[in-house]
Amino acid sequence: MNDLGSNLAGRIFAKATAAGWDDRTALCEGTRCLTYSELASEVGRGASVLSDLGLTPGERVAVYSPDCLEASIAILAILYSGAIVVPISELSAVNDLRNRLNNCGASVVIVHDSLHANVSQLRAELPGVRDIVSFGSSEASGPGLTERIASATAVPCRSVDDDTSAILLYSAGASNESNAFGLRGVLHNHSAPVLAHKSFALGFLSMGEEDRVFSTVRLSTAYGLGTGLLFPLLSGAQVLLLPEQAHSGLVFDALVSFKPTIFAATPSLYGQLARDATEAGHAKILSDVRWCIAGAEDMPPQIIAMVRGVLGSNVTVGYGLTEAFQFVIAGEAAGRRPGNCGQILGGFEVRIVDDEGKIVGEDEIGTLELRSDSIVNSYWGSNVKLEEDDGWFTTLDRFMVGAEGNYYHCGRVDNLFKVGGKWVAPDEVERALLANESVWECAVIGADDEDGLIKPFAFIVPNIGQTPGAELEAELRDYVKNELAPYKYPRWIEFIDELPKGSSGIILRYKLRDRLKQSRGRRRAETRTPPVSKKAETE
Repeated sequence: MNDLGSNLAGRIFAKATAAGWDDRTALCEGTRCLTYSELASEVGRGASVLSDLGLTPGERVAVYSPDCLEASIAILAILYSGAIVVPISELSAVNDLRNRLNNCGASVVIVHDSLHANVSQLRAELPGVRDIVSFGSSEASGPGLTERIASATAVPCRSVDDDTSAILLYSAGASNESNAFGLRGVLHNHSAPVLAHKSFALGFLSMGEEDRVFSTVRLSTAYGLGTGLLFPLLSGAQVLLLPEQAHSGLVFDALVSFKPTIFAATPSLYGQLARDATEAGHAKILSDVRWCIAGAEDMPPQIIAMVRGVLGSNVTVGYGLTEAFQFVIAGEAAGRRPGNCGQILGGFEVRIVDDEGKIVGEDEIGTLELRSDSIVNSYWGSNVKLEEDDGWFTTLDRFMVGAEGNYYHCGRVDNLFKVGGKWVAPDEVERALLANESVWECAVIGADDEDGLIKPFAFIVPNIGQTPGAELEAELRDYVKNELAPYKYPRWIEFIDELPKGSSGIILRYKLRDRLKQSRGRRRAETRTPPVSKKAETE
């Protein structure tokens, strides 16, 4: 297909006109709203501004901004122009920002006014960047993007093929395919979000023009960009954007005023909302929401129960990955055993294999492999082909499938470890610990004992009012022994103030491994004593 309909942004607006959605509200940020026709006009004029900057198809344009109206317009205008959009989290530190901009080779950086200083201080270290454009005007940089768009004349949508590159996202987690920057860039074409929309938004959620979608997940992620912007626009739905970092007060206010029919968040935020709802007078606030979606991390059973009991809704959990652009497995969490991610979505083939590539049986743990037209076949800047000759993509996740057809996440390939020849999934131990009221957050990794054998090591953030120490350690060890098979209990526990996390909220386990090495080094130094003579040993 080689027409305007293959351009993702062009497809959105052509569909809106054909379906009679032009006068319907498309995007809202607080009280600021745009209809589909107004959004199309802003995007067409935004593409004109990008053309004036000398942007050509295939060039990368970074959008470094909170999730505001202007950022959404910029993302769509870049797609409309035939260029490649690179959304970057506003939480990215300066070093992370430098690495991403140089790795993607961005020629233009569109930046929120509040973040302009971060880019400016890196200017000399960004040889590929021609232009840095803020949304607002300034004496230093002149008219901002918003002012330029207001005076521009819209240009036609750029014609592209389905397989033309469109979106470059940076995925969390280490990979053998990561580059010199330590990054894993996932480059999707214009058809990938359309396929993911068909699979998840239409096929599973039945998202439509009467829906109001509120996602607190950032647009710099596949989960947020799909569920919080592209899928609703492809469905004729209305979207609420939240520029601020989500916290209970803001989210409660938005839920009351916007009345979403679809709400998407991380399990961590659901937990926060459930803890704060009763005191804030918002018990059962999600009872009228058609779909409450949780993703990006595992959903602990106690939070599922809290959301159902306090917020008044069941939760739909899912497993997705940036390489597929969205969820691959999804299902309602209520009444299911821990780790359940549901069943396979349309458009995907799935198999679970052992270390030799043989398909495992029911309730056996193996590595998840996927096959779909929406999955990328290589990472940005890598010549390594990610798919096998038969089209199967090997993930870094361990799963098992039950007799009823539900898939259970058992941790990452690089996190799972064996104790006494038996697999231990850190996620399972973490869920057991989190069920204890003394634990606020935790992360479990494998650590070697004095014999070099791997055992569970738990880093724990104590709950408010809890005193870390030997007594609490013993209590938590005994608790896990009673909840799980004895070999799974943590042999060591270290209490810490907070867990290291990336900008998307995912725990950075490699930093915990570094901390473990440092901690053990200190302990050895503290207990080291001068050698004694043989005579002294016999006295």
